[in-house]
Amino acid sequence: MTATYTHSPKPFGGPISFTLEGDRLTVDSGRKVHEVRLGAVDTVRMTYEPGRLAKGAFRTKVVMKDGKSFTFGSLDWRSLVEAQELTREYRTFAQALCRAIVRANPEAKFVAGKPLWLWAPSSALAVASLLAMLYLIWQAFSMGARDVALLGGLLAFIGVWQIAPMLRLNKPRPFRSEALPEELLPKAG
Repeated sequence: MTATYTHSPKPFGGPISFTLEGDRLTVDSGRKVHEVRLGAVDTVRMTYEPGRLAKGAFRTKVVMKDGKSFTFGSLDWRSLVEAQELTREYRTFAQALCRAIVRANPEAKFVAGKPLWLWAPSSALAVASLLAMLYLIWQAFSMGARDVALLGGLLAFIGVWQIAPMLRLNKPRPFRSEALPEELLPKAG
């Protein structure tokens, strides 16, 4: 079975094409063509990567045993201000790739979220920032500066709205190749 996926990962530059055939993956960037043996895959990591324009952006990173890696995302950049979500295409290719990797290397690790060394300090900083904002809001209310407190409350709400999904969805955890984390895939349909 052959599976393909093509996307432009950046607002500038050309598309990258992936062709999956059996235990081989061909990555064509337009300048170079690399052939990846899936038996040499060490880790597959799926993450939530919100960007400037898209709140539902996802990325899969494949790391080889020799340390080399490649990534592909759910966004296809058309220009500096326009990106298309490749919902069905990304889901289908990520599932096919994970199945092919586990067939080629049953020892491969499948991980959802950011590495713990990155996620834990980010989470601690987010919680500390929220607590500091709540303290400042309380101080503003106690001094009678209700407008400042309301503005602080609005900023705290926006912060939680933006940061909470990144922390929740990128919590490090393993997953099985046959059961990709649904929350790290674009919503189907």
